[in-house]
Amino acid sequence: MKGGSGRIGRAALLLAALAVPVATAGATPGPTDRRVPLEPTFWPFTAIGRVNVVTGPGHRGHCTGTLVGPRHVLTAAHCFYDARLATMVKPHQVHFVAGQARDRNGGSSVASAIRVAPGFDLRPTAEAPPGAIPPGMLGRDWAIVTLAEPIPGVRPVRVRPLPGAALPDAVPGAVVALAGYARDRPYLPSIHRGCSARLDTPEPGLLASRCESLPGESGSAVLLLSDDGGATIVGIQTAIRQGGGDAATGLGVAAGTFAPALEAALKE
Repeated sequence: MKGGSGRIGRAALLLAALAVPVATAGATPGPTDRRVPLEPTFWPFTAIGRVNVVTGPGHRGHCTGTLVGPRHVLTAAHCFYDARLATMVKPHQVHFVAGQARDRNGGSSVASAIRVAPGFDLRPTAEAPPGAIPPGMLGRDWAIVTLAEPIPGVRPVRVRPLPGAALPDAVPGAVVALAGYARDRPYLPSIHRGCSARLDTPEPGLLASRCESLPGESGSAVLLLSDDGGATIVGIQTAIRQGGGDAATGLGVAAGTFAPALEAALKE
């Protein structure tokens, strides 16, 4: 799980495997699929939803996002890259649906703004062909979506930076979980409860996890669930290192990387 830019580069080539519809072939559950369907009827899962992106007639996809403020959703930046036009989509092309469960949901809103890390760029390079991410972009693959309208009655989830933490061991009694709208159940979240994550690995600002995910779950919050019913976000998962089943390693962005930008957004 440790390594330099070469290891990051190889892992990042599967970044698009967690976004729909740019998924690569072979992105299927491993031989031991630990994800189970989840009815999002209770917090914090009421705050998790589908981030729907329309890039043109017949061109649409989705990722997973989490409400982190009355009008703010945390997800992955690569969800908003339109590869056909080699540019980022406009806010009006993005629609967040909280707590979707088949034909039911807890509220929705179109986006009014999208904030990504300075310098985030997914244009193809020699290191990263179309559909992949350049190695240096992995730590910038976060986005904060501002909604045009708040989602009434849905409690946001707090972001909790835990630099260098190995979870759940660093927080006694806590459980690590990841829930998202995978392509095999696109209108009902799946959850892997009881996985593990290490922050600031394999490089500062990143995270590596053993939380299983599939296309559609880009931007899913890596949750730390406490035994008293509390929940916080310690990062987001955006990629999978090559491998399957027990060999798969999730990659993403640690909360400390985007926490300052989120704090600023919440004050606006």
